[in-house]
Amino acid sequence: MSVLVFSDAQTAATAAATLLGGQLIEKPSLVLGVDCSSSLVPVFQSLRAMTMNGLLSWGKATVFQLSERVREEGKEPLRTFMDRSLYQELSLGEEKVLAPDDVSDNWADSCHGFEDTILQAGGMDVALLSAGPDGSLLFNVPEEGIAPTTHVELYKGDKIVTAGISTLMSAKKLIVLMTGRDMAEVARSAIRGAVNTALPASMLQLHAAATFLLDEEAASLLG
Repeated sequence: MSVLVFSDAQTAATAAATLLGGQLIEKPSLVLGVDCSSSLVPVFQSLRAMTMNGLLSWGKATVFQLSERVREEGKEPLRTFMDRSLYQELSLGEEKVLAPDDVSDNWADSCHGFEDTILQAGGMDVALLSAGPDGSLLFNVPEEGIAPTTHVELYKGDKIVTAGISTLMSAKKLIVLMTGRDMAEVARSAIRGAVNTALPASMLQLHAAATFLLDEEAASLLG
C-alpha cells in the first residue's frame, strides 16, 4: 500500500489518470475495473483528454463496470452515466465494456456470471476506485457483514448490483482517489485505522498494490 498526497483535488485526479494511463501504455490489452462514482469524474475527464490528444489507445482494452442499477422506470442506468462521462470518448465498443445485469430472473446466477466473466478475461489488471463519505466502497455499505463477491445491494433506496470486496481484492493493482475535506475522517480511518467491515474502504489496506491518491484536505488528519 502506498499513499500519495497532492496540493489539490484536480492535481490528485490528474495523477490518478496518469497512473492508470501508464498501466494502459505498458499493457494495451489492459483489463480495467472501474467504479461508477461521480467523485471520479475529474479522473474520467483527464483520461478523455489524454485519449483525444493521442496519448492513449483503448482498442485492445477491456473495461469492467463494477456496478449497475437494477432496472427501474425513471432511474438512469449507471451505464448511461458512464457512457456520458467516459466510454464514448474512449471509442470503446459495446463488447469491450462489461457490466452486471440490470434485470434477472435469478440474481445469484447473474452475479456469478459477472464474476466468471472477470475470471475468463484473466482477472482485472487494475481497478479505479473512490470511497463514499460513509466509508462505502463501490456500493458496499458499512455493516457487520459484507458480501465478498458480486451481489445486489440496497444503497440509499436504490437496488444496485455491485462487485464485492473480494472481487476488488482480486485485482492486481488498485488506484483509489479520495479528495475533499469531507473525506478526511474516512481517509484517516481507511488508511491508518483498524480494518473493519463497518468501514469497507479500510479493507483496501490488505491489498499490497493499492495506491491511495489524496489532496491535502483529504489527507489533513493523517498526521
